[in-house]
Amino acid sequence: MHTLTRRLLVVGAHGDDETLGAGGTIARLADEGVTVSLCILTNDDGSRSAAGAEVTNRADAIELAAKTLGIERVRVHEFGDNRLDTVSHLELNQVVEREVREFEPDTIFATSMCDLSTDHALVSRAARVAGRPGKGPVREVRTFEIRSATDVGEASGLPVTFRPNCWQILDESHLERKIEALRAYGKELEPWPNPRSERGVRALAEYRGSQVSAGLAEAFEIVRSVR
Repeated sequence: MHTLTRRLLVVGAHGDDETLGAGGTIARLADEGVTVSLCILTNDDGSRSAAGAEVTNRADAIELAAKTLGIERVRVHEFGDNRLDTVSHLELNQVVEREVREFEPDTIFATSMCDLSTDHALVSRAARVAGRPGKGPVREVRTFEIRSATDVGEASGLPVTFRPNCWQILDESHLERKIEALRAYGKELEPWPNPRSERGVRALAEYRGSQVSAGLAEAFEIVRSVR
């Protein structure tokens, strides 16, 4: 993929989406000379306040994780966590469209619409709108899975589930950088058997790798590819 991808825009709802969903692939592509930009739509973990937890701004953690993965350009917007459904579709679309105009990516990675998280699904739709044919340089759009959200959608009986049709093989160093980047998010890293644990992240990489007879991999669903 890297021979055709030169400028990659990664779009997520929350800080850590990019790491959990595509951190190993981002690290690999950055090593191979791809210029990577990150767009995160929310800047806090405000949904935790309903349970009495302190709200944390994630901007610094996002920057640290991005540096670990080799992301060169970071844009963090200030919508509220788990409140993207209170924002008009037009406004979300315009934010991601502006990122596409300014960065001019040939490839977009985004969260999946096959996901129990409404934020993830809305961001996925906005990324598809921004990368639609005839409106810019984007030639490929693919979505990634976020365990603890995408898999929960599967377990909750969503009618459409994540169905990967593309696998990126990873080296051990790429997985280690993914785990290191996830550590930047502090309390978002959970103990095993949570899928957000270090062991859970490794288990998923091993499982996706085993599907294509490789040691480690991340899986994606290609929405559109023009080559």
